[in-house]
Amino acid sequence: MADIELDGSGLLDIVKALDGAERQAANRAYEVVEKHAKELRNEWRDNARDTARRHGRHYPKAITAEQIPAKDAVEWEVGPEEMREQGGMGRGFEYGGPRQPPHLDGARATVKVEPGFIAALDEIARDLL
Repeated sequence: MADIELDGSGLLDIVKALDGAERQAANRAYEVVEKHAKELRNEWRDNARDTARRHGRHYPKAITAEQIPAKDAVEWEVGPEEMREQGGMGRGFEYGGPRQPPHLDGARATVKVEPGFIAALDEIARDLL
């Protein structure tokens, strides 16, 4: 489940217009995306530990951050991995169900991490201009 995305692809579109900056931007963007994907994973796990309680004690460990191989992009997928113990319960924990209110652990983590992610991409773009 990867319902939450941090998208920095616009940065590469901007730097394509700048002579020689594309490679430099890509190298710097990799570090930024990796750092913030792992930060998002950790925040999501922390939130899940607070809300899942005993009935979801394995759920936080199911939340992972993994790089997605791509030729012309830097992509990481963050969220509960269904093959891990209680990972398949991700949608129920996040969005709730008939007997459980939504926890919104991933959404709250994204709101916390996203400003730093956007600021880091902005810094890269400004440095290259």
